[in-house]
Amino acid sequence: MHRILRLPEKTKNILNKEYVQNMAEPVFWLSMIVLLVIDSVENTSVIYSDASWLTAMYLFRNLLYLVLIGKIVFLSVYKKEEMIGVVIAGIIGFASLLGSGDFALFKLIIVIIAAKDVDFHKFVKVFAIIKGTAVMLTLLLWRIGILGTLYYQDDKVGYYNTYGFCHRNVLGANVAILCLAWFYLRYRRLKIQDIIVWSAVAAVFYRLASSRTSLLIMMITIVGVYLFQEKEQLIMNYPKTRKILLWGFVSIVFLCILCTVFYVRYNFFWEIIDKIFTKRIRFAHYCFKEYGLSLFGQRIPFVSSIQAQSGDIDKLILDNAYMRALLYYGIIPGALYLFSYFKALEMSFLKKDCALVVSLVIFAVYGLSERYMLDICYQFPLIVACGQYFFSRDDSTVNIRKLPLEYGYDIIQFCKRKKS
Repeated sequence: MHRILRLPEKTKNILNKEYVQNMAEPVFWLSMIVLLVIDSVENTSVIYSDASWLTAMYLFRNLLYLVLIGKIVFLSVYKKEEMIGVVIAGIIGFASLLGSGDFALFKLIIVIIAAKDVDFHKFVKVFAIIKGTAVMLTLLLWRIGILGTLYYQDDKVGYYNTYGFCHRNVLGANVAILCLAWFYLRYRRLKIQDIIVWSAVAAVFYRLASSRTSLLIMMITIVGVYLFQEKEQLIMNYPKTRKILLWGFVSIVFLCILCTVFYVRYNFFWEIIDKIFTKRIRFAHYCFKEYGLSLFGQRIPFVSSIQAQSGDIDKLILDNAYMRALLYYGIIPGALYLFSYFKALEMSFLKKDCALVVSLVIFAVYGLSERYMLDICYQFPLIVACGQYFFSRDDSTVNIRKLPLEYGYDIIQFCKRKKS
């Protein structure tokens, strides 16, 4: 009987922890690269076409997230406290999916956990290459007529062209994040040429997309990162810098909550504030009043710009990332996300990872106007920070790490001993 149950030698090798870990990285890279490519396709106007292959693409994308979950369960090793955190985060993320019906926050949690052992400089480089290629290719395909031209109506701009993208803000966001990735990667080698070139790029793409938010983020990136690098010693050695950064982030969160709760329509003061954020506060207040709060998310019937335009109905969006996290994904998932961001900012500062600190700060500002702060295909700073500082990367701890299945086996054995 024991001979029958004995594992073949090849199976033993597959179950060997070192062999398993060697398989983990290729699985992550293949999945992540394809996910970024699929996201690049989703950014184009083709998603509004009747192409029959779109459904298959979305199904394949969801399967890739199952592959990443498989990588986490079967190919990643953790210390005990890491494993507890992974399980809690996974349960909360899945609860937000069930509550809101939206996959974004759960996807972000999956990718953060799956990316724990990768080379993060390489990760951002691959991210930037795919984003940059996608922007240029989309514009080229639009120019030669393969991608259709969409025209949106806007109160301020009139009818504007999306240049092959699904929305002008999507074009602006891709260029803004590409700019941030460039400055992150070249943080130690920044020159005045970087400032000149990217200032010109910002001007050109603002002329195309007319996206004020993206232009603002690009200018903050260009000027902010350069000045931070020039004054790095002064900023990092100032005794109150850490408190300013962390309390600044907390203040942004509370400011968003206060504006959402106390907004009054047709009030002169609130109308000015709402005008600055192009109706984001009004939409957040409406969602709060109509749908209230929930522990694990709720289904809010958002109406996008193109749906409002084609169906002659009122638009309903929730682009403020902070209120989207709390109102849409739920108080507990939203609090988990905001606390993780707070800790990522704190750990990056303590580890003196200046490029990451300034990138996280820029995204915190971006979150006031756009939900890309919650999107894995834009939010590279949080993925990098969590992967580097929330999980052990010290080889001396390898002997106390286990696969999730090993922890499961230990729990079963513990329960058996208790029962006996």
